[in-house]
Amino acid sequence: MKDNQFKQKSTTITRPSNENPKSIVVFGAESSGKSTLTKELENYYGVFSNPEFSRLYLDIKMKYAKYEDTNSLTFDDVEPIAIGQLCSENQIKNLAISHNNSFYFLDTNLLTTYVYSKYIYKRVPFWLDKAIQNQLYSHYLLLKPNTKWEFDKQRANEEGRQFFYKKMKQELEKRNIEYSEIGELNDKRLEEAIKIIDYYNK
Repeated sequence: MKDNQFKQKSTTITRPSNENPKSIVVFGAESSGKSTLTKELENYYGVFSNPEFSRLYLDIKMKYAKYEDTNSLTFDDVEPIAIGQLCSENQIKNLAISHNNSFYFLDTNLLTTYVYSKYIYKRVPFWLDKAIQNQLYSHYLLLKPNTKWEFDKQRANEEGRQFFYKKMKQELEKRNIEYSEIGELNDKRLEEAIKIIDYYNK
């Protein structure tokens, strides 16, 4: 009898060797150069990065819901922003796992959502703090707000930038989170970040 030509061949599934890539958070107040640095680091290392979900969310609200600017957001927007941020963070982690990358970058994270909600609306979704703990962020790069402040409709003002920088730094220290502060500008900023990342990924 001839062998069944449709007989399933035995296969071996090789699981990725790196199932827990490190998450490096580019952290800081508005107009601190987070998005620029995140893209530069993504290109330099050839790994994945995750954009800030709240900007994507507000883009849609400004286009379809007649939101004028960031001041149109209310506490009712915090939870969908947090959920979107959480989902996008998990998605980028899965991409890093599937490509066997040892780390990936986040342009802000859930803690950013927490800080802004805490100080703008004086309250935070009940589940958000637990979600932040469960994400297990590996290291934070806190950007000093020493770049030129640039206006767009998703930003408040220079005074707000300085305020939230201080609150974000306080939140990191209160939670005993390990972070590195980035103070250089332009090309030196990228060089400073690379030195830190290389040190923590030896």
